[in-house]
Amino acid sequence: MPIAELKKLYNYDKSSTLNAQLTDRRSGDGVILEDITYSDTRGNDEIPAYVVSADIPGDTLRMPAIVLATGPDGNRDKLLDEATAIARMKALVMIASVPVKPTGDPSADAKMMAAAVLAQRRAFDLLIRRTDCDGSRVGYVGHHSGAALGAVLLGLETRITGAVLASGTSRFSRWMVKQKVPQDWHAYLDSLSRFDAAPYVAAGGKRSVLLQFGKTDAVVPEAERAELTAAVAGSKQRKDYDTGHDLAAFPAATADRSAFLKQVLRLS
Repeated sequence: MPIAELKKLYNYDKSSTLNAQLTDRRSGDGVILEDITYSDTRGNDEIPAYVVSADIPGDTLRMPAIVLATGPDGNRDKLLDEATAIARMKALVMIASVPVKPTGDPSADAKMMAAAVLAQRRAFDLLIRRTDCDGSRVGYVGHHSGAALGAVLLGLETRITGAVLASGTSRFSRWMVKQKVPQDWHAYLDSLSRFDAAPYVAAGGKRSVLLQFGKTDAVVPEAERAELTAAVAGSKQRKDYDTGHDLAAFPAATADRSAFLKQVLRLS
């Protein structure tokens, strides 16, 4: 399917309300943590999310927007320490709970994937609409399924300045089909392959991409890591680590993500 047709899967009304609701706000250790919900415009009107920002009393600084995307379980708490550390560098960081749980139903899972991508686009909308945001500096960090969504976003979002795809794959549909093996898995792959990375990451743009992989990753084979790396257009770098699939808490990978964002988004 041509990229122009693929983009239609993710159309939405950019002027629609985000229906953002603040449920808790607290400060400490140099940051402000807001617990919120927001809408993706497709019926999911209470997506839980954290927004973490630098606590700078009396400052009118406009900070870059950074979206951190979870793995399939949608556990936003797992990335909170990293979000807090990044926020301290004078950034606005958002982590939405966007689980990706295949059912084996091609129609339902295609809708789920499109909605998950849209939820992350709306996260950008939410941050960029804030008066303390500098919308010319926008970053994205995705882990596993979050990396799969990030690959799609690279073909949709010209707002992205820099993106990190951690433990990503060129063929996320292959991972999905293994979770709930459908009766007609050929038809399932035909439906879900439209969410695979290649046509999206091949779209050019003024953005930098960091690809991170575990050398002993048992989830994403090397062939798919190499295929994803080769498909990414523009400025990119690949880093491999002496660990497995989970790079969320691997210190060297965390440090490299921080350094990458600091450079491409001009963080302090």
